[in-house]
Parts: sequence; structure tokens; C-alpha cells
Amino acid sequence: MGFRIIRNYRNLPPTKFHTFVQRVAAALGDKTRFPDSFWEGRLALLQAFFAAVVKHDAVHNETMMGNRMLLVERDLLQAQLVIYLDQIVLYLEMVAVLRPDVYSVSGFDLCKDRRGHGRGKAVNAALGAGQSEPGEGEGGSSS
Repeated sequence: MGFRIIRNYRNLPPTKFHTFVQRVAAALGDKTRFPDSFWEGRLALLQAFFAAVVKHDAVHNETMMGNRMLLVERDLLQAQLVIYLDQIVLYLEMVAVLRPDVYSVSGFDLCKDRRGHGRGKAVNAALGAGQSEPGEGEGGSSS
């Protein structure tokens, strides 16, 4: 059973989002695990993400010190970072098919991949319904 990235960053409050995005940026910025060659044509995305993280960090720190004028800018930067994170997650999921270790070093929150279990229940329910139809007669249960 593998892992998958939880996209819980979309609903995090500002301070938790800031902490999360700093952790992901530090992990993805580790050139020993993610060299430039890893990003294959998506280096511009990574650089835009890092630039937005730096700007978000500065704006977030200013709002924490009481500058209410920057709240809208912080929220806009957070929305932009979510878009970048979604794109990065899609790429990491694609790469993880061949390199599952990518998940554990990415800085994202993970959970065990249980997608196969839901499909099994649906298949079992369909098989059960198909078996009870032809020839069960009136004694079968009705829902």
C-alpha cells in the first residue's frame, strides 16, 4: 500500500499555511533530493513558487506585527501559492509512479493510499446485486 499527498493546505488558516509552505519550500529546495534536473521543464514553476514563498513570508510577518493593510495581499499570495502547490503535487504524483520515495521527502502531509478499498466495495456490491436478480425469487431482501 502506497502513500498519497493530502491536499489539506487549501483550507489551512494563515499561520498554519505559512508554516506548511515554509516546510514544503525547504524540502523542495534541497538540491540533494530535488536537483534542477528532477524538475524537467518545470523549473520555472518551482522558481515562481519560491519567489511567492519569500514574498508571502515577508507579508505574513508584517501582518503578524499588526499591519492590517497587508491582509488582502497575504490572502492573494496564499491563493496563488495554493495554485502552485496543486501544480507541484500533480508533478510529484506523476514522478512518484517510478520513485515513490519522492513523497516522503517532499514536505507535504501524507496518508496511506486506500483508494483500492472503495473500488472493491463497489465491485462486491455490484456482484451481489447481479447474483440476487436472476432466480432468487420472492424470498430475497428488498431495499
